[in-house]
Amino acid sequence: MKSETRFLLIMLGFILILGAGLAALNYYTRPPKPPEVNPTEVKLSDVLVPGRPEKGNPNARVVIVEFSDLQCPSCRRGNETVEQILLRYPNKIRVVYRHYPLDIHERARLYAQAAEAAHRQGKFWEMQDLIFNEQDANEKRLEEFARSLGLNMEQFRKDMKSREVMQAIVDDLTTGQRFGVNSTPTYFLFVGDKGQMIRGHTSLAVEVEKVMEGE
Repeated sequence: MKSETRFLLIMLGFILILGAGLAALNYYTRPPKPPEVNPTEVKLSDVLVPGRPEKGNPNARVVIVEFSDLQCPSCRRGNETVEQILLRYPNKIRVVYRHYPLDIHERARLYAQAAEAAHRQGKFWEMQDLIFNEQDANEKRLEEFARSLGLNMEQFRKDMKSREVMQAIVDDLTTGQRFGVNSTPTYFLFVGDKGQMIRGHTSLAVEVEKVMEGE
């Protein structure tokens, strides 16, 4: 009788352990949940300033304002998502870029300075792509990028260290912080002047699709 009880207890323990293992396996292998989409009270006019890099249709009713860190791997993937959105909805979306270099990324501010300096010569997006493709680039490599884009190197070097470029980055950071940006990439998706904050590029694609289907 004791041996039967012992056997039943061992089997029960085995079943419990097996169940716990299967539950853990299911938890760690299930698809990640998209980041939360948060409504905000921010208006388009709050996050738009003259002179920021932008592409797409400047008169589009649907506007994406992106806060991004050029050393952030998720921002690199986010850039790919934004490109896919622009291809899927040609001439229907305006994309505006704003810098948000995080302190945890050692070269993020340097990359922002390089991209902003390139922006002064009309090559922001090209510089952004080069940096995203090589997110461990040092300052010498950034100069090689600038040279490959045909930039005036004397002006590029001067702009990288200029007060105007530094201030543009600080202004972008300050605006992002004011409206609750604390990670990258973070997007504000507007239809007209009404917007919502979106954390993460996965949710951005989903929300843009909802908006465009409702247009």
